[in-house]
Amino acid sequence: MRRDPLVIRISDDGFLVVKPQVIATIRANVGSRDGFTEAGGILIGSYRGSHIEIVDCTVPKPKDVRRRALFDRIDIGHQQAAMKAWLTSGKTDSYVGEWHTHPEDHPKHSSLDRRTWDGLMEKAREPLIFCIAGWQSTWWGVGHHGLRHLSRQGAGNSIG
Repeated sequence: MRRDPLVIRISDDGFLVVKPQVIATIRANVGSRDGFTEAGGILIGSYRGSHIEIVDCTVPKPKDVRRRALFDRIDIGHQQAAMKAWLTSGKTDSYVGEWHTHPEDHPKHSSLDRRTWDGLMEKAREPLIFCIAGWQSTWWGVGHHGLRHLSRQGAGNSIG
């Protein structure tokens, strides 16, 4: 597991900081090419001025829908995890975005991903972080009234 957080510039004066254990959890859920089903969850963290820090994430829950090319986060456990983080952090940590996997080496968002994220961005008061992990790299984006690609990190170096 990497020791240092992943740091990506998200604006002229803002950074995304992702704790190493979050990256390890996401990478652990990518799965193998044989029998692959998508995995996913929510990103939990805080807004610190123009910065976003991700400190935790949820993993697939029993009621989530997992297919080779689909992850549908429907289990209430994700919302419960966000609420628990909010309460135990003194109301600083909460939902800051979504992550999921794709069955490809270098993932890119699908039209379904984009439609789903557009709906989330419409409701959000703060920017949201989106992450898609593939077998060789992980795609990161930020969305707030539109989606912007941030970075692609290789599985063997910066991301894990």
